[in-house]
This record gives sequence, structure tokens and C-alpha cells, in this order.
Amino acid sequence: MTQKKKMLLYGATGYTGKIIAARARELNIDFEIAGRDKSKIRSLSNELNVGYHVFEVHDKSSWQIALADKQVLINAAGPYASTARQAMEACLKAAVHYLDISAELESYLLAESFDDRAKAAGIQLISGAGFFVSYDAIVAHLSKLVIEPEYLSVGFRHYGGFSKGSILSSKNIADLGILVRKNGVIIKNPDPRSRIFSFGDEDVACIPTSLGGIILSYKTTGIPNIEEYFSLKLPAMDLPELTSENLPDGPTKEERAAGRNGITAEIIGRDGEVVKAYLDTPSGYELTPLSVIAVANRILSDDFKIGYQSPGSAYGEYILNDIPDLKLIDLA
Repeated sequence: MTQKKKMLLYGATGYTGKIIAARARELNIDFEIAGRDKSKIRSLSNELNVGYHVFEVHDKSSWQIALADKQVLINAAGPYASTARQAMEACLKAAVHYLDISAELESYLLAESFDDRAKAAGIQLISGAGFFVSYDAIVAHLSKLVIEPEYLSVGFRHYGGFSKGSILSSKNIADLGILVRKNGVIIKNPDPRSRIFSFGDEDVACIPTSLGGIILSYKTTGIPNIEEYFSLKLPAMDLPELTSENLPDGPTKEERAAGRNGITAEIIGRDGEVVKAYLDTPSGYELTPLSVIAVANRILSDDFKIGYQSPGSAYGEYILNDIPDLKLIDLA
């Protein structure tokens, strides 16, 4: 059993990184922070009373020093097209478990491509250990309720707007187009149409999009046909016309607390049986820190599977027990 029980958080001074750091401190996790801006990192280090490292993501020698006594890294520095490969490579070399909170499909495929190297290094490699922890858990739950699940449809309702980092990452997501998985293969959606999903007591029209389940939930369940849909609910805000210069870092704590996210999933088995479930969760920028810290805590307790994993392939539906303020409801 490993003796290393410390976490490193890279990108700690970003919008979501600071919320992750606060959650880690709340749970008394032994961790250090890292990032590129010395002034910001030192200030946050003093505030949290934790050690710190300052280096660019491509600095291999600094990664080696920062990861020397760590068991797990959380990479919270997006866009992940610019940071995931360097951080994953550093973890593979240092034999440190890797987590990030990416919503970029290419980082998921990158993690998948490192499966053999992760197994050789004895580490667990998960890209998408934020919002997708609960998303993948509800899919894992439903997949057990039918014989030979064939079709998965997921509707996600996001509350609370977006951070600057998410907006920067969104271009990498949008450039791929609307993707689905059909008969086990990822293809562009030939006929994208909106669909109605039930979120608790409200039915909402959601637009087709590529959320990541076509990779992560496929890893978890092997379901060959997957489609994903999205709806955005904004909080009431009195803001000027937004530009790249005055865009806020992200929703305030009060705005995050004012609404809820919802995930509704439906699976159809080969015999035509249909099962559905709804998961009520905190809003996105509350849910992501709670989720990635829940996974990091599992790793720090030596609960992991080596190689490339999705949240669901590593922890199934049981990780929901580690995330506060969730409600899973099976639907008729």
C-alpha cells in the first residue's frame, strides 16, 4: 500500500480551481497547489496555508519536483487541449494518479490512448472527473436494470452560466461538431433534432450536443448507441452587455446556490425494455469540485483501478454516496 497521501492541484487559482481548493481544505486533505502566476499562487497558498509550486505546464523538471511526494494530481487548468498531454505525461513518468475536470472530448481520447502506459505505471488515469462523475454514475446505475443495454439518451440541464475557462474550452468542443455513437462508432449526428426531457417537475426541450458520454459512458457500459442533449438555464443577473474584456470569472457563490443542475438518462435494452432515472444535483460549479475531490479522496484511500478509466468504470454508481446534496430518482 502506498505511503504517499498527498494531492497536487494544478490550475489552483482559476475560477474552478479555487473552489476545488476550498473543498479540499474543508475535508482536511493534505495537498499543495501549483500554477503559472507566482503572485496569485503565493496569495492562495498563504490563504489556505498549503505549499505551492510555480511553473509552466511544459516545464518537465518542475513537474518532477512538484509530483515527487504526491499520490494524485488534479489538473484544473484548461483549456485541456493546452495542458492535458503535458500533465498526463508528467503523471505517467512520476507514477502519480491523474484526474482532470475537462469537458473536451479530445482529452478523453488522449487518456484512452495512454491506457497501456498507465497500466505499466500502475496509475489510474481519468479525464472528465468533474461533472461527469455523477453523469456516468446514473448511466452505470441504469445499465444494470436491463438485459443487454443498446441505446442511451441523456439530457443535461445546466444552471448558472459559464466560467471564462469553460468558454475558452467550448471552442475545442464546438469544432468537433455534434457527435453521437452509433453501433459502437463515433460519427457526426446525421439528423440533429431537439428532444423533450423531464427534469423533476418540468419538461424541457434540449438540443443535441456532444457532452462526453459517447466516450466516458461507452467505457463504463459498452452501450453501442449514445445520444446526448443539453439545456441551459441562466440565473437572473443584472449585467452589462458582455464582451471578452468584461466577462466575469464565473457565477458568484450566490448565483451558484440559486439553482440546480439536472441529469435525466434513458436506456433501452435489446428486448425493448426502457428504464429511466433523474439526478438532481447542485449547480455545475458547485458539483464539479465536490465530484473531483470525491474521486481524489478515493484514490488517497487507495481505492482505484489502474489504466485509463471513466468515472463509472472506476467507481460505478457508488461514488454518488461520496457527493453531498444529490438525489437519484428512478422514473416509471
